[in-house]
Amino acid sequence: MATQSTQTSRSTKAQPQKSPAPAKNNAIPLPSSDTHGTSDSVYGLVSVLYHALQGSQTYQQYVQDAERGGDQELSKFFQRCREEENERADAAKALLLARLEDESEAGEDDEDEDEDEDE
Repeated sequence: MATQSTQTSRSTKAQPQKSPAPAKNNAIPLPSSDTHGTSDSVYGLVSVLYHALQGSQTYQQYVQDAERGGDQELSKFFQRCREEENERADAAKALLLARLEDESEAGEDDEDEDEDEDE
């Protein structure tokens, strides 16, 4: 009998609400340009640049750990990983610079048109 009352009291307790199910593709929703004031492509490039540099720094620590442990094979592997992150960061910087220059030039063109209208 005691078992039944325990089971009954458990079933009547309020259950915590579940959070909404994630998107089917398990993608993390990214902020839109409406929320951060930057084009999605620029935002994405800044994010890739940040994470690549952060990854490179982390791999450098792994390289040092492997060298302290005397594992040259592992050290070389982590060094290659670090180099890949640095290449990714360099590519993101170049793409970001090009996009920012394009946006800057477009802004200057808009300002020139506004000045012409004022005359």
